[in-house]
Amino acid sequence: MLKWFYRWLGNKINQANSVEEADSPGINLIGSNRATKKSLRAVSVRESDELNTEPITFKMFKASGGWAIEFRQYDNRNDRVDTNLYVVNDEQELGKHISQIITMEALKR
Repeated sequence: MLKWFYRWLGNKINQANSVEEADSPGINLIGSNRATKKSLRAVSVRESDELNTEPITFKMFKASGGWAIEFRQYDNRNDRVDTNLYVVNDEQELGKHISQIITMEALKR
């Protein structure tokens, strides 16, 4: 006897979710004319190309007597990954050297 209620409630929830997805900015709903509401899927579309470049990633490893800092960057023109390793002694100021290393890596681009 409650199956109809659960089915009705499920349909109402699915309808409310599809309306919320259609109203949100930057999201397009893709589906065919014969598709049911369950087969619609949300796809996000980026408006600008500001994130078009590859990121520079770095990892810091504690080493005996200091820090090892590894920078990695993918070069899509040459299809290779460039890796640079820097060592900072415990006697040196870590934050200052990290900022200098990041500046050098950014200027290499």
